[in-house]
Amino acid sequence: MIQIEKSYLDAVRAASTPRDLHKSLQSAIVLELATIPPYLTAYFSLKPGENDDAAALVRSVVIEEMLHLTIAANVLNAVGGCPVLDSRTAVLDYPSQLPMGVGDGLVVHIGPMSIGQAELFMDIEQPEDPIAVRAGADLVTIGDFYTAIIDKIKELGEPAFATPSAPQVTAPWFPSTQLFAVTDVASASRALGIVIEQGEGTTASPEDGDGELAHYYRFAEIKHGRRLIPDPGAEEGYSYTGDPVVLTPSGVHPMITDPNPAFYPPDTKAGHLTEQFATTFRHLLVALQETFSGHPATLNAAMGIMYELRLLVVAMTGTPDPRPEHATHCVTPCWNYGDLD
Repeated sequence: MIQIEKSYLDAVRAASTPRDLHKSLQSAIVLELATIPPYLTAYFSLKPGENDDAAALVRSVVIEEMLHLTIAANVLNAVGGCPVLDSRTAVLDYPSQLPMGVGDGLVVHIGPMSIGQAELFMDIEQPEDPIAVRAGADLVTIGDFYTAIIDKIKELGEPAFATPSAPQVTAPWFPSTQLFAVTDVASASRALGIVIEQGEGTTASPEDGDGELAHYYRFAEIKHGRRLIPDPGAEEGYSYTGDPVVLTPSGVHPMITDPNPAFYPPDTKAGHLTEQFATTFRHLLVALQETFSGHPATLNAAMGIMYELRLLVVAMTGTPDPRPEHATHCVTPCWNYGDLD
């Protein structure tokens, strides 16, 4: 689970009204959004039909990060706040430190899937006490943060949900056991508990409540090249000694690390694709903004736009970098806050 600055935890604990939680929940939304571009780029870089196990692991994390963003937005709406996604303040310029002081200034890079990226993603998702790799440090994680919000919501009680801002998002893109309307203390606690378990696992297991590995351990399987399995002979009861998880460099598109729109002149195919990608990403943010601002059905359009981004990346991977010194690389998506056409 993501490590954060203690001040964010303190702010939740100091809240005395539902309004006092609005800023904290918005910070969580921005953080969940910030993980999606690096994870998606890594996933998009994997050639279809190759490195399938690694691709499935990364894709599964991306889907759950989208779920976590939706849950955080639902909770914010339920306690009278207004989620903000279509804003420059909600989008990072990579490479960048993540919001909320993640990882004590950890810098996140956009780039193709590699062992190095898997290690970076593990740093982002580091649990407080990872099984099979003990951290040995006194850390504050996003799990602690969400737990504090649950505790505060229980303290504020049912009146916290008296004036919701917008309808809840419950579209059938996620199981009904994971995405449901947040309307009271019980449903808010349950929803945020899902975020904690999927990101961090339980106190006794690296698995979440649905029997899936928490995010840190999925990326660790890519790093170690093996599945994490129960191991009675290991000190922690688990070890990376299961079936192979192969990451073959030849099965990764030759993207660059930390692309910038300036790398791709506007009068080139690479430039046109980069501009189109930025515009499409902005359309996604607009659709998400509408989704959480009173029009839940717009989530369907947002999912369609995600597919458009995927198709643009397919075109990018077939387009050489126009710079002679990078001719062996392909165009790499830049997740900048684009203009609307």
